[in-house]
Amino acid sequence: MDSSRQPAADHPPRAQARGAVGLYVHLPFCASRCAYCTFVTSTELDLMPRVMAALGREIGALGRRGGRPLATLYLGGGTPSLVPAGLLTDLVATIDQHFPRLPGAEVTLEANPDDVTAEKARAWAGLGVTRVSVGVQAFSDPVLAMLNRRHDAAQASAAVEGLQRAGFAVSVDLMLGLPGLGPDETGVTLAELLRLRPGHVSVYLLEMDKPHALARLSERRPDLFPDADAAAAQYLAAGRALVAAGYRHYEISNFALPSREARHNVRYWRRHPVLAAGLAAHGQSGRRRWANLDALPAYLDAVESGGSARAWSRRLGEDEVVKERVMLGLRLARGVTEGTIAACSALAPTFADGLEDFLALGLARRAGGRVRLTPRGWLVSNELFARLW
Repeated sequence: MDSSRQPAADHPPRAQARGAVGLYVHLPFCASRCAYCTFVTSTELDLMPRVMAALGREIGALGRRGGRPLATLYLGGGTPSLVPAGLLTDLVATIDQHFPRLPGAEVTLEANPDDVTAEKARAWAGLGVTRVSVGVQAFSDPVLAMLNRRHDAAQASAAVEGLQRAGFAVSVDLMLGLPGLGPDETGVTLAELLRLRPGHVSVYLLEMDKPHALARLSERRPDLFPDADAAAAQYLAAGRALVAAGYRHYEISNFALPSREARHNVRYWRRHPVLAAGLAAHGQSGRRRWANLDALPAYLDAVESGGSARAWSRRLGEDEVVKERVMLGLRLARGVTEGTIAACSALAPTFADGLEDFLALGLARRAGGRVRLTPRGWLVSNELFARLW
């Protein structure tokens, strides 16, 4: 990597780090829409220069209101790997102008396997990208075709290996509960994942309550999909395989080798400040939560006219702070302190009842003054979290 842009490996002074923030930048473009996707994206690639200019303008306005050093930068989407190097260079230059990166800052870019080339990898490294999150989803060609992915299994493996050779920290996204993903296909996917051994793995179950193409397909062809028990078994089997291979299951959907946790995502779960720019981007700082407009024409009109891209902004009440701390904390393997659980239980008695049920069923455990969910508890954690509100 270009040492002139690559952050140093040492950690910043503690006082400097305390004032730092994360920054999420949403790059909404996709070449096509995947069958499981409900994210705010656009396939209108001709709008890319205009949107990138608007992003630069929004980031400049954010910086003028109070730019702070960056501990993490996350270029998400959409498909950031689709964006030409020149446009990315201009965007990163604007970010660096207003939000200087701390030494050792984590800079993540999301990529699709079919976009990864040696030339692009060099360009990303030159911009100071340290980590690439690769949307693999499965190492099975029939499953990938059903998902409307543009890559095959061989391309996915080659992309991960190429990025590893280029010196990036690599994260791989997998999905389970997919149509056509039976025990054999799951085994093949996990075997290839463990052969590649990326530093970080995210494992997601297909959410059938979302309005995507696969949900509509399941209404017509339920026989193609694993049932809830089979999907849960896939998740638990994947977790056991990854833990046995040396990964730590540190959050509901995330596994990491030592020191390879997704530092940007951890900021959300630990409620540290994360600023946000771009279509539908969400931010947080202290008690303040906000989100940008999620319709591209409205977003462009707002930013280009010199207005705010914010759709809403609100300050959490004291009770909400406690409940959010519990909900996000129980997503993590470290869990939540008994004192915080007690404070939350006083505010939400039905949550307290539900947690006792989880403890009795082995879905949660008490140890060392903390309460933690087990992997089986994580599978049904939404049932518990719903009792908070």
